[in-house]
Amino acid sequence: MDISSYRTEIANLIRQINREKETYSKNTIALCDKLEKYGQMQDDDALTGYACFVRGEYYYRKNDVLGFYREMLKCMEPFERIGEWGYLAMADNMLGIMSLNRGNAPFALDYYYRAQSICKQYSLPDIEWVLQMNMGALFLSVGSAGEAIEHYEAAYKYIIDHKDDIPEFIESFTAAAVGLGRSYLMNKDMADADKYESIIEVQCTPFLSKDEEINVYCFLARYYYIKKEPDEKERAVKKVVEAFSSDIAILDFFDDLYDFLSLLLETGDYTTFASLLVPIKAMAQKTSVKNIEQKLLHLMIEFFKSVGDKDSYKEAAVHYYENERMMSHENDLMIKSMIKLRENLYRLAEENSYIAAKSRSLERKSETDPLTSMYNRFRLNSEGDVIYQRGLKNHVGIAVEMLDVDFFKEYNDHYGHQAGDRVIKYIADCIKKLQDNLNIFAARYGGDEFVLIYEGYTEKEVFSLAKDLKKIINDGHVVHEYSRTNSKFITISQGIFWGIPEEGRSIWQFLHQADGLLYKVKTKSRNSIMVGHLPIYSSGNYDDTEGVLVTEMEDDS
Repeated sequence: MDISSYRTEIANLIRQINREKETYSKNTIALCDKLEKYGQMQDDDALTGYACFVRGEYYYRKNDVLGFYREMLKCMEPFERIGEWGYLAMADNMLGIMSLNRGNAPFALDYYYRAQSICKQYSLPDIEWVLQMNMGALFLSVGSAGEAIEHYEAAYKYIIDHKDDIPEFIESFTAAAVGLGRSYLMNKDMADADKYESIIEVQCTPFLSKDEEINVYCFLARYYYIKKEPDEKERAVKKVVEAFSSDIAILDFFDDLYDFLSLLLETGDYTTFASLLVPIKAMAQKTSVKNIEQKLLHLMIEFFKSVGDKDSYKEAAVHYYENERMMSHENDLMIKSMIKLRENLYRLAEENSYIAAKSRSLERKSETDPLTSMYNRFRLNSEGDVIYQRGLKNHVGIAVEMLDVDFFKEYNDHYGHQAGDRVIKYIADCIKKLQDNLNIFAARYGGDEFVLIYEGYTEKEVFSLAKDLKKIINDGHVVHEYSRTNSKFITISQGIFWGIPEEGRSIWQFLHQADGLLYKVKTKSRNSIMVGHLPIYSSGNYDDTEGVLVTEMEDDS
């Protein structure tokens, strides 16, 4: 901020704010409050806007989401009135980051495109390259590696061409190289992934701060795991653990840490997983971002399932499904801010149909699993509620099936992850065959898990369709020599919960029961189907632990 035109008292206050904000001192808020009062008394939008903007940055760093939104939205009007386009672009950029953290990629893209439009219109390349980095991260998060590479490469080129003008050159260069490395890994382009691993190890790692080590070694741990270099992978894991601190801005590091925790689960490093999960969970809860809490709950469920802690598994599952219902309120602030954003977009010359088309395209991508082209959990959230409400209105039965691939970890370990990806696509293709001309919704839930929702079928009809799906998969004779079922081919286990929707219940309770039945059928015997419903009928075998009647069971183990 240019302070040359202000009298000494105000200029000194701004200098003090700039010093304090570097360390995110608690004094920052009180100083900004004082600056805002000056701005209001003198009707000076620059002072008012700057005070709100710095407070927003402070709350972002302190993981206070509500405070962040309040201040960032508050700074926009005074900045717009005086044409402070640089600060407006930076505010939109940070709102985009927060929207993505809250699980809403289309909203984030709108913020980024508005900021990019401002940068192009008012020649702000020093801000635009930062936007390119964040747009790369957005496309990476929805599985669009090609588009992520395009944005990261634009940022990478700018950073190299302007290395003398960027104050934190090594930090920026490293972040771009890591983004490109991750994108090429996702794209299964190992030659280019190797290139950026070499750049990072040689040109970046000697100069890293502790915070920067987290992003870098999270990526390198994943890279060395895929390259089957266990010693290097373990070195990277130790580096992450050593660099981790509860003082970091969790919103800046969550995606990297989430992938890192997922890797620890995949490799069976449960001790390291448990040691990091507790502080990361505590930091996530302080943000009040339900999307982050939900992702961690999903990892906890997988962890407790893997270590056989049934009580903790059930408790985490209950929290997960309760949280799912609450997440509809999570978007309120984003929706309010988007109303204002939409109004402002019409006042910008570069708002056009291209941006709208890209937003729609990203929305489709954010609802689609990139590996299988099936719907993902984001679409399951909305579609599941619609199907449940329709069943409630028409008083017809619905069933939720959760299935996974038997001994999939063993398959991955022995045949490799590319072969594992082919199996996932094979299962998806088999599900699509079952869906043909039938009233069945399906989505990839994550990993080797899939969810199907049958609408308008009786319980016996659902059981018959589940057996049809099992037959389609078994008839493919995909070899799995390391399966511990009686079959030496790829098989699945299926847990299905059927019922007629009632007021006061939701699709998530159906999903929770289906997950419990899947867990139970896998405990008894893999390569099997278990169908159940609530104990309101006289037939079947009552199960005290789940409160569910198991009415159909097929055991092919």
